[in-house]
Amino acid sequence: MPPEPSGVPQVLVVSSWFPSALDPVAGRFVADQVAALEERGIVAPAVVSFDPADLIGSGPVRARIARAVHTHVGAAVRGSDRVFEPVAISGRPILLARLGIPSGRFREAGATHARAARVPALEALADRWARGLEADVPRPALVHAHTVYPDGAAAARLALGLGCPLVLTEHASAVARLIAAPEVRASYLETVRAAARLVIVSRSLAAELIEAMPEIEAKVVVIPNGVAMGEFRPAPIAERRADELLFVGYRKATKGISTLLRAVSLARDSHPGITLRLIGGSPTEEIEASWRRAATDLGIADIVRFEGPADRRAVADAMARASLFVHPSPRETFGVVAVEALASGLPVVAADSGGVAEILGEHADDLGAVVPPDQPELLAAAIGAALDRRAGFDPAALRASVEARFAARNVAARLETVYAEALAGAAPVEGVATGAAPTATRSFRRIVVALDPTRAGEAMLVVIGAAPGGSRVWLVTTAGWAVADGVFERVVRLPDGIRISGLADSAVLRSGGGGVGRWLQLLRHPIALARRRGWLGGIERAATRAGDNAIRESIRLGSEGEARGNSGAVELVCADGVDHLAAAAVIEEGLARPAPGGVRWLGDMLAAGPAAGDGPAETGSPWD
Repeated sequence: MPPEPSGVPQVLVVSSWFPSALDPVAGRFVADQVAALEERGIVAPAVVSFDPADLIGSGPVRARIARAVHTHVGAAVRGSDRVFEPVAISGRPILLARLGIPSGRFREAGATHARAARVPALEALADRWARGLEADVPRPALVHAHTVYPDGAAAARLALGLGCPLVLTEHASAVARLIAAPEVRASYLETVRAAARLVIVSRSLAAELIEAMPEIEAKVVVIPNGVAMGEFRPAPIAERRADELLFVGYRKATKGISTLLRAVSLARDSHPGITLRLIGGSPTEEIEASWRRAATDLGIADIVRFEGPADRRAVADAMARASLFVHPSPRETFGVVAVEALASGLPVVAADSGGVAEILGEHADDLGAVVPPDQPELLAAAIGAALDRRAGFDPAALRASVEARFAARNVAARLETVYAEALAGAAPVEGVATGAAPTATRSFRRIVVALDPTRAGEAMLVVIGAAPGGSRVWLVTTAGWAVADGVFERVVRLPDGIRISGLADSAVLRSGGGGVGRWLQLLRHPIALARRRGWLGGIERAATRAGDNAIRESIRLGSEGEARGNSGAVELVCADGVDHLAAAAVIEEGLARPAPGGVRWLGDMLAAGPAAGDGPAETGSPWD
C-alpha cells in the first residue's frame, strides 16, 4: 500500500545530472540542493535520474533496442517491489530511482529523441502511483526538473499524469544550440508554458534566454546553485603550497584548457616555482593525450599534474592546499567550483565567462581577478599578480563573500518559496487508487549482462566499490575478458569463437559536430562508424544470439544451486543497448525479470545495503 503522507509536500526531482558510482561528481550541485531541502524538512524530496543504454547499428536495429529498453524498464517500474533506493548524499539518506533510457537517435523519435527516450520510464512511474503500488515515496505534490530540455520536457508529461505543478531549473550552457532546432525550440517553449516557474541559475544565462525567447520572461526567477559549505574549510596560507595553481573540472576544449596551459607557460617566466594541478577527466583518451602533448610542447610537462576525477572530499583537500584557483572557461552558466574554491579560502582568477564573473562580483580584485576569455597573456599576468599579493587575501573574507549567497541551505530556502507559490496556484491532487502491491521478491539472483568489455569493466568497478568483500552478482560477458577474482559470484562468458569488443565505441561519434572535426572523427574511428551505421552486418545479431545463450546458461547453472539457496528469482541488469536485445527473449518468456536500470542503478542498489538487495551491511555511499 502507498505510504501515509508525512505532513509536508512530496517533491519529485527529475535530473539526468546526479552523482553515481561511475561518476561521483556529475550533478553534485543537484545532490547538494536535494540534501539541503531534505535537511530543512519543509518538503520531502525524492529523486529520479537516468541510466543511459547506448543505441548502435542501423536505423531498424536502433529502434528495436529503444523499444526493448522501454519495455524492460516499464515492466520493472510497474512490477518491482522497490524502485526507489536510499542513497547517502552529504550523510543524509535520499530516495533515488535510477531508470534506464535509450541514449541516441532512434527512428520513431526524430529530433526530440532525448525527450522521447525519457517519457516512457516516467509514465510508468506515474502509473505506479496511480495504481497505488509505490510503497516508499508518497504521490508527489510537485515535480521539479533540472534543465528544460530534455528532462523538463519529459517531466511535464509526468506532472500532467500526476496532476501536480511543475518547476524547472535551467543550468545548461548548450541551450542556444539546442533551440536552434525548430522541433526542440517548440518543445522547450511548450514545457515552459506548462511550468509554474522557470528558475535560472545566473543573471547572464537568464538574459541570454529571454533575448532568444522573450515569451518565457514572465516565468523566470534567478536562483543560483547552492554549495554544501560545511564540506570546505578556509585553510590558512601557512598550510598551503606556495605557487600551486589548481583547476577542477572536465578537460574539454570548451573549458579553456589550451588557454590555461599557455598561460602557465608564460607565468613561469616570472614565477619559476609555479606548478599546476588539474583534477578531472577528458572525454576520450585521445583528448587527454593531446593535453599532455601540449604541456610537453610548451615545456611545462614537469610542472603540470593531470589527475583523474576526485570525490568531494579529495577536491576539498586540494582546494585547502593550493595557492590559487584558475578558471579559464570562456563560458559558464554558473561555476560551482569557483564558489567551492572561495569557500575554501582560495582566491580565484577566472576568464569572464558570465556565471563566474557574477560570483566574483563587482569587486573581483578582492577575491582574485577576472580577465577577458581566450587571452593567455592576460590570464598569465593575472595569475602572476595574484601570486604576488597572495598574502593579502584573507581566507575567512573569501569564504564570507560566498557563504550567504550560495550556501545550499540558503538557496534551498529561496527554492521553497518558489515551491509554495507553485503549490498555492495548483488544484488539489486527487486521491490515489489502491491496488495490490507488487510481489516482494528481494531474495533473487542478480545477473549483469555486459557483452561489451567496457561495460563489464564498469560493472566490476561498481561491485568492487560497493561490495569489496564480494557479492551475489553474476556477470555475463564476452569471451576472454579478464575479471578480478572474487568480484562476481560467477562469470559466464560467450563461446571462445565470439568475442564482442568495442560495441560502445560508436558512442564516440555522438558528441561530434559537423565540418572538418566530424570527418576527422570518422577517419579515426572507421569501425565505430561502421557499427553505428550498421555496415558490419550481423554484429548485433551475433551478440544477441550469443548473449541469449549465455544468459540461459547462467540461469541453468543457478537453478542447479537451488538446494544451496542460490537460486530464487532472477533479475537481469542490462548494461547497454545490445544487452537489452540479448535479454529480450528470456524476459519475455518469464525466465527472469528486468532491473529498472543498468550499471548506475546497480551501484545505487549495492550502496543502499541489505535492505535494498544483496549488498553487505557495512557499505557507504560511492560518492561520500
